[in-house]
Amino acid sequence: MRRSRVVTTLAVAGLLFAVAGHGVAAGGTISAQRATAGSAQRASAAPAAPPKRVQRAAPAPAVQQAAAKADLRIGVGAPQYDSPGGTVPTIVTVYGVPKSAKVAVSATGTGGSTVTCAGPVWRNPVRSTASRTCYLRLPATPGSYRVRGSAVVTTGRVVRKVSGTGSRPVVADGVASPEPMTPADLQRIERCGNTTGNVWLTFDDGGSTAQVTSILATLKRNNVKARFFFRGDWARRNPALFRSIKAAGHVIGNHTATHPALSRMGRTKLVQQIGGGTAATGTPKLLRPPFGAGAFTTRLQNVARGQGYELCRWTMDTYDWDGPSAAVMAERIKYGDHRSPPVGAGGVILMHGHGKHTAAGLQRIIDTVRGKKLKLQPLK
Repeated sequence: MRRSRVVTTLAVAGLLFAVAGHGVAAGGTISAQRATAGSAQRASAAPAAPPKRVQRAAPAPAVQQAAAKADLRIGVGAPQYDSPGGTVPTIVTVYGVPKSAKVAVSATGTGGSTVTCAGPVWRNPVRSTASRTCYLRLPATPGSYRVRGSAVVTTGRVVRKVSGTGSRPVVADGVASPEPMTPADLQRIERCGNTTGNVWLTFDDGGSTAQVTSILATLKRNNVKARFFFRGDWARRNPALFRSIKAAGHVIGNHTATHPALSRMGRTKLVQQIGGGTAATGTPKLLRPPFGAGAFTTRLQNVARGQGYELCRWTMDTYDWDGPSAAVMAERIKYGDHRSPPVGAGGVILMHGHGKHTAAGLQRIIDTVRGKKLKLQPLK
């Protein structure tokens, strides 16, 4: 299920003036300061040293000097659109973070939108990034809204602040969802109702015979149960292959008939799309909105429940539709990055049957999950 996602990066000044303690750059602001109050108090309390013993102050440790000069940047990634009144996940990322730094991330919205950041900051040591998920609540009024991310990066006594707003907005269009979604419902939908500590592997859209056959073989070899959200039109074109998925013991979800953005559809067309999707198995029966559009709206939740479904999004996205290598997907699963959080206990990993390297790289993906001491749902 290909989603449109915008990732923008805003550069800030890399060199700070020691006297002023501040630097400014287009697109964002940055500041730095050193904690000196404690040292000043200690100096005033200590007796004066004889003149012959006076020495120049030792330079700051190399790590703090490097931290003061690090080229910090901030970026905001978010979907391009969703329903007015809906909620969308965004990711605020700080680039160029020193390994020993502590990072705090927050965000605000524009134009009457609100942002709530949830969960811990995750660090990717390969990319020198620190990221956090922040949820943008769109107003019920159509329009364009942006997220402004802020971070405080602390390395020893060096404290730096960086902030910036994504250059492209999230557009609130389509059919409004006037009632806000509760945090509890949002979390349940993100985890697809997974109340266990097991990680769920999920596959969207469809794939070639070779791809699907390879995926099924790898899952069987590793005793892993997966959830397949293949389109209704794919299942009708590939009846034997679709039957083999069910016969292997995997769970079937509904991903609509033809993969449209449900956030832009009225009730009649929504019901038609759900009815034309693959009949879901398991309890509860799950509906995954294409592109994730409308997944966090009470309007779509109410329509889905009227058809016997609960909504299902994901907690971790491999972005395999974009063609990353198995190594990049494994890194993303392990550490997280500017596009996705890392996987954790009870998480739901999004993949696609047609991903360029998904079938061939599935064993490495499974090994990475298990390497994090996490359990996958067993097939038997």
